Amino acid sequence: MKQSKSTKRKLDRKKTMAMLFLVMLGVICLVNLFSKDKEYSEKENRMLQQKPEISLYGIESGRWMKEYESYRSDQFVGRNFWVSLKTKVDLLAGKRESNGVFKGKDSYLLEDIKEPDQEQLSQNLEAIKEFESGYQNVPFYVMLVPNAANVLSDKLPQFAVVEDQKQIFDDIQNELDEYIHWVDVSQILKKHKSEVIYYHTDHHWTTLGAYYAFQELAASMELDISKISTMKPYAVTNDFNGTLSATSGYETGYEEPIYIYASEQTEDMPEVVVNYVNEKKKTATLYDTSKLEEKDKYAVFLGGNYPLIDIRTTADTTDRLLLIKDSYANCMIPFLTPYFREIVVVDPRYYYGDIKELMEENDFTSVLFLYNGNTFVEDNSISGVLQNDKTE
Repeated sequence: MKQSKSTKRKLDRKKTMAMLFLVMLGVICLVNLFSKDKEYSEKENRMLQQKPEISLYGIESGRWMKEYESYRSDQFVGRNFWVSLKTKVDLLAGKRESNGVFKGKDSYLLEDIKEPDQEQLSQNLEAIKEFESGYQNVPFYVMLVPNAANVLSDKLPQFAVVEDQKQIFDDIQNELDEYIHWVDVSQILKKHKSEVIYYHTDHHWTTLGAYYAFQELAASMELDISKISTMKPYAVTNDFNGTLSATSGYETGYEEPIYIYASEQTEDMPEVVVNYVNEKKKTATLYDTSKLEEKDKYAVFLGGNYPLIDIRTTADTTDRLLLIKDSYANCMIPFLTPYFREIVVVDPRYYYGDIKELMEENDFTSVLFLYNGNTFVEDNSISGVLQNDKTE
């Protein structure tokens, strides 16, 4: 009889726990159902997936389900709390990867190397080749920056397996070789891998990494860097904690500096007028120090990402550059301004204008594509921008 009562109590507890779980699940579902979708995550510094529109093609291709899964994940109520909780549980279990970010050695967080979207990548490469063919008197350059997990592979946790980014770059170079000047920065970055050329908590390279890469670009473009005196770094903040920390939940208390570089002889550096074309805003500096008070302090470079920026300089030259880029270029641009009278900066992720019209209206002497490897192999906007006249 006692055993029977004990068994009954156990069953009652299990039923109570099950009911509580179902009630919690129901509450969470209701909250998610009626909560307003967010467009941007300040903590993760990225746009959040919005609810995808249903289409027959999207369902047949599987793209709609993939986008809807990302949408539910991004818009889940209390997402930051659940990410943090999951990260802590995984660490206790010995796991060193969260949301595509590895917890590496020496407090380094390393974004996983992305597998190329072969269909999209092929479209982008074809678009670049076709775009270049229309301006054969203008030299085209492509600089793909390897991600930290490639260069700092010794910082990866034990048994971590990543894509072979070198092979990915080799395949892209072979596809473009007849059309463009390939700027290889992998070797110089690996040569300086013992230095802080990538942030510990962010997916970007540091300004020091960009400086070393600029030296390779200058050699490829035959820029006369002797006329500029030694560039010196100046820390503008010491408490940067980047997007990889927010995305993964790792190293949330880690703080690191951001440097800008300037010539020791101020007269060597040209004056600039930075025109944010769509925003109808102009400034006389390449830096937005107000961003140092915000979460995304990397946005101190140019204030972040914009569709179209026109930078005019007092440099003693008539050369003009069209720069098609992602955010890796933002901290590289200050190194370029002494060598171009004008730099027009296009970010295809946000640009909806006619890039061929830009080419016709401006007498560009060079075109540079500057991307980090992960963004380039997944970007779905490059081909659309370069082939604007075909997509209208």
